[in-house]
Amino acid sequence: MLRTSESTVGAAHAPTVWRRLREKLAANPLLTGSALFFVSTTIVNGGNYLFNLLLGRWLGPAIFADVSIIVTLFLLLTFVTAGLQQTAAKFAAIYSVEHDTAQLYALRQWLNRRARLIGLLCLVIIGGGALFWQRFFHTTSPWIFVIFALGLPIYFVQGVDRGILQGQTHFAILAASYQAEMWVRLLVGLLLVGWGWAAHGAIVGLTLSVLATWLVSTYALRKLQAPEADREDQPRHLTHDEVRSLIAFALPVLLAETSLILINNSDVLIVKRFFDGVSAGQYAALALIGRIVFFATWSVVITMFPLVAQKQQRQEPHRHLLGASLVMVVVVSLGIIAVTMWAPTLIVQLLFGTDYLAIVPLLALYATATTLFALANVFINYHLALGDRVGTLLALLAGVFQVITLILLHATLYQVVVIQLLLMGGLLLLLIGWDWWLARQG
Repeated sequence: MLRTSESTVGAAHAPTVWRRLREKLAANPLLTGSALFFVSTTIVNGGNYLFNLLLGRWLGPAIFADVSIIVTLFLLLTFVTAGLQQTAAKFAAIYSVEHDTAQLYALRQWLNRRARLIGLLCLVIIGGGALFWQRFFHTTSPWIFVIFALGLPIYFVQGVDRGILQGQTHFAILAASYQAEMWVRLLVGLLLVGWGWAAHGAIVGLTLSVLATWLVSTYALRKLQAPEADREDQPRHLTHDEVRSLIAFALPVLLAETSLILINNSDVLIVKRFFDGVSAGQYAALALIGRIVFFATWSVVITMFPLVAQKQQRQEPHRHLLGASLVMVVVVSLGIIAVTMWAPTLIVQLLFGTDYLAIVPLLALYATATTLFALANVFINYHLALGDRVGTLLALLAGVFQVITLILLHATLYQVVVIQLLLMGGLLLLLIGWDWWLARQG
């Protein structure tokens, strides 16, 4: 009887325990936001990887290298888009805490005007200089640069809207915008490649995916308008002090994003420039697999950034968010590294085929280098949300040093990977030391 009673009591308390657990999870915005974004990012990355994997198989290493150079340029220009997004997220987080809709509207308008101008400038440089870029990167056609350039003005504008959504912690809508981008790129791009458009079809899919995510973000913010009283005679504008604060924050953010892009993408461009087409295509596949670590953990940084900014604005403790973010990045990264160590040949054959087996010995090394940078990125963005810029400068120096070193030393693909591994290890150690020093000062 006693055992029966205990079982009955335990069964009665079980729903209560699970309910309390769900309530605790729901009360943790970093965990729930990261979980939502992790699931969404996993789907998005899965679709993007499927897109690249099929292209790698269908087109072969040489033509795949042409598509890869456009994708890399696309990622290279994200230093502008991500800079706009992070700036919008920082101030949208502050204005959301203050419930200032007029400031949110003015922020969006001010950033959108700059985004459009930057986009048009990039359109002229890349699209207008298509013949030069074809010769420089040894691609088969100049039209891939023209098609790609057409979507850039919209690409930069949607970065602002994503930042507003991120700052307001509207992670579900933000995730939907990334889903729209991936699905349009995957379905349209592969359909056009299947019709025989080859690299051109893949780039058309990429450009149309930018349009899709812009439509989702714009529709989500359709209700964000100037208050009626402001729209009649004197629309709300950012004040001189607000603009100065925004620029003071945006500059180090752009530097941080520049360093991220240099570290994450300069190696692919340099290999494309100095190696033959087959080797460049194989290295592009290596980078694509190895960067699973960075993109799998990127959702943690995206979620952490506005939460830290909001807690600082409310003068609440936020150090625990850094620790939680680092733990999540480590857990995910170690799992991916373990797979690349235990079954590299299977991974490469399964994903790209036998034409890419030359990268098997490099896979775990590249994934480790990416893990080191993913951890460094957590420190950089945590302190950037607080207004600290030293980490940004350290990362920028590391990125510039990587470019210079790889231009001078690129005898083999192995050398290219080892150089990045050493540089990322050094950067992470510097950031840990800097964070420890700041914590001691506080």
